[in-house]
Amino acid sequence: VGGVKLKGFPGVVRICRKIRPPTDMFIHLAVSLAAVSSGAPVGARPRASVSAFRAAPARTMVVMKDVDAKEPPSMAQTVMRGPLKANGSGKPLTLDEMAEVRKELAAIKEKHGFSEPVRSFMDDEDIKWRYGGPPDYSLTNYLYLKGRTKQHADGSLEQIVENLVKTWEMERSHKTDPNQHQSVDPATFQIGANGWKKFNNDEANEVGNYNVLMAGCPAEVWDFDNISWEQSHEKFHEAFAAFPWEVLEVFSGPPSVAFTWRHWGEFTGTYEGNKGNGEVVEMFGFGVAKVNDDLKLVDVDIFYKPETFIKVLKGELPVDVLKNAQDIMGPAVANGGCPHLASLEAK
Repeated sequence: VGGVKLKGFPGVVRICRKIRPPTDMFIHLAVSLAAVSSGAPVGARPRASVSAFRAAPARTMVVMKDVDAKEPPSMAQTVMRGPLKANGSGKPLTLDEMAEVRKELAAIKEKHGFSEPVRSFMDDEDIKWRYGGPPDYSLTNYLYLKGRTKQHADGSLEQIVENLVKTWEMERSHKTDPNQHQSVDPATFQIGANGWKKFNNDEANEVGNYNVLMAGCPAEVWDFDNISWEQSHEKFHEAFAAFPWEVLEVFSGPPSVAFTWRHWGEFTGTYEGNKGNGEVVEMFGFGVAKVNDDLKLVDVDIFYKPETFIKVLKGELPVDVLKNAQDIMGPAVANGGCPHLASLEAK
């Protein structure tokens, strides 16, 4: 596979498929397996490898797939979900744990009359899914409903914006063909953060959401030039079981939608060797999204401080520096404090 012989995979099943041309799902799996076989960690390869593999002549591919019943299904919301609880295992959720999550999700919806977020455009038969089929967001939706700070009214502008952004995230993470992303206008879409590089639709799809939104970080915080799409996702999937997102307030309606947002997760896994203890790690920010008459995204600017967030995950800063948005608001404002001069004189 990918020019590397596969060996040393005990307890696996060989599945031979002729694919003309090979689909992205099998390409990513094949290239990752090839990297493992060669001794390199999964994802530690140039971004171009998948593109080069896709462009290669049609061939017979031998794909080896582990059939351990305890492993999460490949069509789940992420391929690698961190542990649900901080137990030191670092292992993703099992099928039994996912089944329990679905039960608890159904129970919380029935008890409180909650509704799950709506991610649109998942039903077309011709969609090229990264992992072979539409994703299952049960885990993320469950943790979102448990941890959100706002419950927006049905049909409100806040709910519409929130569902649009969640749909965009789903498409960017799971649909390999950027021309099939219906939450955006593929011909005009662009996105960037903090005044850094703006990525068009194809560019953003190639490098992934995390790279797009942290492209301008110092290399010691986020080494954009040397982090692939797959590696960028692995970093966070190993840290969090899920990473919910919510809209806080919307300040203007279409065509230029300005809003504040919150992202959070329970740090149950590890990030670059630093183990979490289940603490909630959150970040806040501001965004301006321009949409066309069909409410498709055409231009998005996000503003936030990723450096503080990453330093917390690395264990370089305490988690408290992120609470109440004090990293962007300042501790005095975030904690209901007083004027700066009064703070100095009180010392």
